[in-house]
Order: sequence, then structure tokens, then C-alpha cells
Amino acid sequence: MTWNRREVLGTLGIASASTLLSTLGCGRSRQVAQPTAPQVSTKVRTWLRDAIARLAAVYPTVHALAVSRHRVTAAIDIGGMGVGRSGRDGVVLTVRDAKGMWREQVTSELTEAGVLAAVRLLVGASTARAPVEFGPEPPPPPTATPVDDYALRNRAGQIMRADQTASSRIVYAAALIDVDDVTVWSIAPGHDRESYLRRVRKHATRAAWNGSQPVVSEVARGWIGDLDDQQLTTDEVTEASRQALQLMTPGTFDDGERTVVLEPSVTTAIIDAAVRGLFTSEAARRPEVARRLPIGAAVAAPGLTLVDDPTTRAAYGGFAFDDRGVPAAPTTLLDGGHVAGRLERGRRAGHVGRLEAAPSHLVLRPGTLATRQLFDDGFLLEGATSTVFDPSSDRIVIGIARAREIKNGSDTGRVYPEVELVGDLGALLAAVTAVGAESRTVVIRDERDGEPTWRSIAAPWLRSRGLVRARRSQT
Repeated sequence: MTWNRREVLGTLGIASASTLLSTLGCGRSRQVAQPTAPQVSTKVRTWLRDAIARLAAVYPTVHALAVSRHRVTAAIDIGGMGVGRSGRDGVVLTVRDAKGMWREQVTSELTEAGVLAAVRLLVGASTARAPVEFGPEPPPPPTATPVDDYALRNRAGQIMRADQTASSRIVYAAALIDVDDVTVWSIAPGHDRESYLRRVRKHATRAAWNGSQPVVSEVARGWIGDLDDQQLTTDEVTEASRQALQLMTPGTFDDGERTVVLEPSVTTAIIDAAVRGLFTSEAARRPEVARRLPIGAAVAAPGLTLVDDPTTRAAYGGFAFDDRGVPAAPTTLLDGGHVAGRLERGRRAGHVGRLEAAPSHLVLRPGTLATRQLFDDGFLLEGATSTVFDPSSDRIVIGIARAREIKNGSDTGRVYPEVELVGDLGALLAAVTAVGAESRTVVIRDERDGEPTWRSIAAPWLRSRGLVRARRSQT
């Protein structure tokens, strides 16, 4: 059978570089002014302070949140390279009246006229201004170093060239560099805060055929900082190719409960589902969740301690203050397997979406065992591809790229593709018998209603027990 490039990409579910940029929401390459110049910051803060003074004359509780986002993405694959840029401004004015009723006004016009128009929709014809004390002014914002197309193209090319396998069986290769420059202002009576963050994500994809089935492997790094603070190393990109080239064992195995070692991407899939579905203030309001997870309840193995810490240096999901203006602080969710807290901080997708409690940078505390010491008879599960979790029933199904058979603590060489880890989330966490010393960090950039959310999860290898089966049809 002969395949052309378009058929290969379609079968793998992967777009070309130009299509990828379009899918990411990046327009054609153009220069976009950076949002962090001091004079721009001063103007925005003046507009928002004026808005707060007018709102405070009518409402007892008021808050102004503004954002200026600029994104540049470079993608390169076997068919070419593209660079796309996009931008988004927004303002959210939040008020609560004397009866406790909350109202919001959102506008995409981060201008003096745009902010004033949003204020008028909340206060009507009133021109009164209340005397407001805002507290100390924030320090001057840093001057952002512009990211030009040449720099991105060069670095994306370096990622593509980092692979040392040089195998003709690799039918698709791609590299991506994604940079989000975000300036956020939070102003209310008692505080005046401003934050500028540059989030960088570098990503490589490799795909190869295994018989009639494609095998796709990916590796990524993400952080807050400068473009070159971290790199995708040659070893990491080469390992992605080796994983794609892994020959799978024909046939399958009997479905059944097995001892499983979970590599970090699988661990993070479990942790992400658990936190977003069970450990937020919104989740705790559901009766079935409140009954199962009261504060202090033992819900996981004693070796599991989980903290959401947006103050972690350079963490991709970190921030200086949440979208209510509350300064960042760590929250312990699990302490030795016991429920220790809930996520209550308010976050908005893209800083303009609906306010909700959400994780930032989750850290599952590592143990002391080397990865090899975790091995037992069972499977090593690698590469989480999907997660379905029902908080009401606690049922979780995790799609796994491959399962390596382990006998007497050693790899037998049998590798089965497309399997699922199935069961109750609580039982899976309670069955953890060992925690590895080595951790890896997974970075996630999702979009909700077209607005981005950023989070990251640092997790170790775990040994647990659960039902492993061949993947069910996705149709």
C-alpha cells in the first residue's frame, strides 16, 4: 500500500504546520506591540482606578480585572514551517449590591472609552465618585523582550534537528514553540496589583507505523520565563522517536486486575481528573462528593501528599494573584492520604471567562524508591492519551498508549498498544503501594470557549493495582 503525505496526516489525526497554526487560533504572521511598556501600564491603571471610584459610589463591593494577551506560535513539520500571532484584550468589572446580588460586565475594549462604557452599563447615569484607598502601587512592569519570527523559526528547527534516530520508519515529525505574553491588572478598594508573565511551551511530535496502526509519541516542556530558560534536549526528542518506533506485540492479553506501575503522564492524568472533579469548592457543593470527601477523610494511600502551589518558581501554571486579586499561596489538598483542603481561588479562562476554582501547579510529593524498585509482576503503563471521569460515581477510564509486561521485576519485551486502566478513582489511589523518587512535569494549555487556561502537574511514578483491558472502540 502506498500512502501520500496528506493521507498519512489524516490517518494520524495530525495537521500540517499551517493548518496547526490555524487550529491554534493564530493568525498570519504580524508584529504585535508588547503590552508591558510602563506608559501603557500607567494608562490602564488610571482607567481602572477611575472605574472603581465610580462603581464604589453605587455598590459596596467592586473589583476590576483587565488583561492584555499576545501569543506567538511557530510550528514546523515535514511539509514546512509557519509562524502565527494573535492578541486579546479584556476587562471584567464585578460588583455586588447591598442585597448580595453579583453582577459582571465584560468588554474586549481595553481603552479609556471601553472601560467607561462598561462602567455606565453598571451605574447608569450616575456620575458620583467615591473616595477610595487603593494601597501601595505595584512595582513598574518589566520590559518584555519582543520575540521575532526568525528566533522562533530557528529554535523550532533546533527541536526538529535534535532527533538522533534518523529512522526512515518515522513518517511524521513536528516541532512547536508557543509563547503567551500576559499582563493582568487587578484593582479594588485596598489593592492595586499588576503581573506580567511569559509562558513558553516547546513540543515535539513523532509518528511511525506499527503494522497497519500508527504510533504517536510526544514530548513537551513548559515554564514561565525567557524563551531559552529551558530546552527540549536531544535525549528527550530522541526518546520520543524511540517510543514511536517501539514494535508492538501481536495479539492481546486477558482483561483483568493487575499490579500496575504508572509513569508520570498517567499519574498526572489521574491527579488532574481528581482535583478538577473532586477537590474544588464547586465540587464540594455536590452532595455525593461532600459525603465521600469531608475534610480529614482518608481517601488515598498514606504515601500521597498533593499540593497546588502557584508560587512554585517558573511553574507553567503559576501566577502572582488569582482573578479575584488574591495573592498566590499554596493549598494542600491531600496530606498523607487524607483530605486536607479545597481549591477556592478564583480563575477565569483567559482572565475573562467564567470565574471558577481551578488548579494551577499541582505537585504530588515524590517518594524515595528508584523507578526500577517499583516493578513487580504486572504492567508498566506509559503515555496517557485520554481520561474520562464521573465524579458522581467515581468511575475513571484512562486511555494508555502502551502497556509493557513486567515479570519478576523485569521487562519481558512484550508491549501492548492502546489499553485502558479502568476502575474507581478512590480505589486506585488507595491501592498505591509505592511512590517513586523521580518526578516529571506535564504542562497543559487548554481552551474553554476560545479562551486559554494554563496549568502544570509534577508527579512521580506510582505502583498501584487496577483493571487493565484492551481499549474499547471509540465509535
